[in-house]
Amino acid sequence: MSQHSDLYLSFLQDEPIGSAADDKYNRSTYVRNLALSLSRFPGSESLVVGIQGPWGSGKTSLKNMLVEQLASTPSKKGKGKKQEEKVIVVEFEPWIYSGSGRLVTLLFNQISLTLLGKLGTARHNIANVLKRAANKAAPISGLAPAQVQMIAKAFGNLGEALEPDNQDIDRLSERRKDLKEKLEESATRIVVFIDDLDRLMDDEVTDVMRAVKAVGDLPYMTYVLLYDRDSVTKSLDKSCHGKGDEYLKKIIQVPIGMPELPQEVVYDRLEDGLTGIIGEKRAEQIYEKVQNAQFGDSSLPIYDACVKPFVRTMRDANRLINEFMLCYQVLRDDVESMDLLGITSLEVFNPDLHRWIMASKDYLCDSDLPITGRLMLDHKVEVKAHLSTLPTYGTDAKDRDLRAVESLFPFVAYCVDSLYTRPDEVGRAIHRPEHFNTYFRLSIGNNLIHEAEYRKLLVDDSLGEEDLDDEHWLIVSSKGFSDKPAKYLSVADAGRCALVVGFCLELEARHRVVYPSCISHDVATAIMKKDYTGERSEAIVQAIADSNSPVSMIVAACMAYEIRRAIHRAKSPEKDTQEQVESKPTIGLMNNVAMFDSLPFCQDSEDIEDSGLERGLMSLCKKLKCTNCRHPQTPLSGRLLQWYASAIPLIFTKTDDRYRAFSAFQDLVDDTKFVDYALYALIQEQGGGFIVDAPLLKRFITCERIQTSLKLWDNDPNSIEDIKLLAAYDVAYKSNNHAKFVNNGEVDFLVENWKHERHSDSGFDHPLS
Repeated sequence: MSQHSDLYLSFLQDEPIGSAADDKYNRSTYVRNLALSLSRFPGSESLVVGIQGPWGSGKTSLKNMLVEQLASTPSKKGKGKKQEEKVIVVEFEPWIYSGSGRLVTLLFNQISLTLLGKLGTARHNIANVLKRAANKAAPISGLAPAQVQMIAKAFGNLGEALEPDNQDIDRLSERRKDLKEKLEESATRIVVFIDDLDRLMDDEVTDVMRAVKAVGDLPYMTYVLLYDRDSVTKSLDKSCHGKGDEYLKKIIQVPIGMPELPQEVVYDRLEDGLTGIIGEKRAEQIYEKVQNAQFGDSSLPIYDACVKPFVRTMRDANRLINEFMLCYQVLRDDVESMDLLGITSLEVFNPDLHRWIMASKDYLCDSDLPITGRLMLDHKVEVKAHLSTLPTYGTDAKDRDLRAVESLFPFVAYCVDSLYTRPDEVGRAIHRPEHFNTYFRLSIGNNLIHEAEYRKLLVDDSLGEEDLDDEHWLIVSSKGFSDKPAKYLSVADAGRCALVVGFCLELEARHRVVYPSCISHDVATAIMKKDYTGERSEAIVQAIADSNSPVSMIVAACMAYEIRRAIHRAKSPEKDTQEQVESKPTIGLMNNVAMFDSLPFCQDSEDIEDSGLERGLMSLCKKLKCTNCRHPQTPLSGRLLQWYASAIPLIFTKTDDRYRAFSAFQDLVDDTKFVDYALYALIQEQGGGFIVDAPLLKRFITCERIQTSLKLWDNDPNSIEDIKLLAAYDVAYKSNNHAKFVNNGEVDFLVENWKHERHSDSGFDHPLS
């Protein structure tokens, strides 16, 4: 079966914008005002501006818009100028040359090349290009070519003097003085942008800062440095004896913070990206604040706990969208989107915690232990102890990370705050042990089924005779199948629902013999959502009634009882709850109330009149009394067959109907097991003895069958599940009453005789004689 394929989306490019026309965040006014301030700075004084912002806050985009704005912004008239002229803009990206050991030299060479109009040449050979610059270089701004050439050469000379191996201090001072004179004479402001300082190595950050400080008083020079303050300060700390912040303040004359985008804008960008990946409906389930049943009233949405605390900038949003897109395109429906987003966010922004979670499966995932009990308490203590190893420092960070873990793993919430209720349907959540590894290996386990296979079977496959194969049985009988019918058929038409149920009845009959439960019944009730009214439900009931599969008899028995109980409740709403409990099957096996309660029932309703319930019940009862259903190739057995037999007296009130129902049931099971089933169904333990439906038992359990059962018991004392029931029937055999009461004393006396006769040479007396 092939997995569906959707169109794959392209990754978001984390590239800065190059023009104000591409700006989506209304920063044009801010850029225009800042550009005017830079271009019209009064006098010949130098200026060092620092634009500070964390990684991903858009510093390079802001720089590009400033450069564009400066290109069209005339500067204030300088000394001896007759008209306004544009500033000269130089862009230097030091991280491109990181590791070269010549950052300071290359900075001034970059200025020189910009003046000469030679920026189109190879950057890695920038120094050599300067030496070969043509004398006829095109002038920049309003300066004469000769003047431009002299300034460019002066910057180049200063760059050479600043070579790391240069020891000639006098030469450096001389060239600096020469450059200063030429700049004074030109009276043209030069704005130098130095971007991405925070990408450099620590010693390189220090070198660039020292160079700016050394030549920061050159006239008409404005340096605009762009960096993350925390990162640059830490780099300077290593060479400034821990006083990097103070050193930075001495260099930067005008510190400017990045215009901060509202956090809502960042979240909107993230949510738009998620919607584009997984669709609007699923995306809303991720980031809407909805109450989660598994946490009770104290819901802790994964989006709030694992995503919002870490996504602060547009770069953060883009990084998470790209990483999530990659994981989702690989896994798609084999994981829960909400869980995948949460764990992906931790992988991107908190890798230490992500690694800790990956190594903590046995502590974090749902436990198969009962919620109460000593073992659970011991496990709870172990989990709480393990949580103390969270790889975070500081109270705030630890609380944040603990909330993230609790949101992904509800069992941890139980251990910490006792807020856990084991959910009925968990899909492919990360907190399920069988699905945990999928979120880290980007592939499902060998024993798991792709979600697309479930969807294809339930929604797309023709489900004909050729599909009754081992591959489809593997899907239907898998552990993860139980919640899929309700998920994929909740809006399907009645015909498709009936087809799926009919297919499951045939598939289960071909591949199963022992029935501790019934997949076909679970599928039918999941689609109907425990409501036996409506077009789809009637179609499903009719499909069961019309089916020739032996499994349809089991499902018909379960549903007939459930519908009869629903009708009783609807017609007698005044009945006390305790009365309803007392009306449950208590015959034989039905003394196990917990097993009976595990079966799904209709929801109570007070207005079921002409709803089709009666018609459905009549169809199912007719089927249960019919003996022309296909016999199984191998007799059926299992706990559910015992329940089936015990439900017959509760479904049918007339002895003749019960007889016909037991006759049909008898065709499904082994003769010897039928004795056990019939005894459990028609003998009820009560008070100090047993009530035996002797007339009906006599029609099925002959002397020969009793003898056979006793012989089996003689060879294997465990072959008859309750020898006392057989003894009670033996005592009541001669009674003609519909319900003969047999006291415990009579039963115990006969059982003791049988035990004695097992060891005698004469063997058993003929019972029932």
